Amino acid sequence: MMKKYATLFITVFSFYACNQERERPTDAFDTAREFIESSLKGDYDWARKLMLQDSVNLYELDIIEKKYKTEMSAKDKEGYKNATIRIVSVDNVSDSVVVVNFYNTYKKKPMPLKVIKRDGLWQVDFNYTFTGNL
Repeated sequence: MMKKYATLFITVFSFYACNQERERPTDAFDTAREFIESSLKGDYDWARKLMLQDSVNLYELDIIEKKYKTEMSAKDKEGYKNATIRIVSVDNVSDSVVVVNFYNTYKKKPMPLKVIKRDGLWQVDFNYTFTGNL
């Protein structure tokens, strides 16, 4: 009997936990960190929500997601999922623009990520990673 209650509790808790909306980060650094972590783990739905919602950014992320899903080996996916983020520097360009320079411990390739505050929310300008345009 106790086993049935435990199973029911776990099922209800799991359902509840899966249906909870993730809280959006409230600062530039946490927004960058969550975007990077979700991208490394293949959680592109969450990464997309943390990004500027313009055609260029969405296009860039769609390309990365497609490569992840169709071209990347299982070994690489596992490597990215287990990678740790290493912050090289955080440049506060202004009160509404921050550039986080980082690499992951799997590929060790330095990359910049720009986060801007727009409409009261910190959002990733993913296109900056490829163009470097402030």
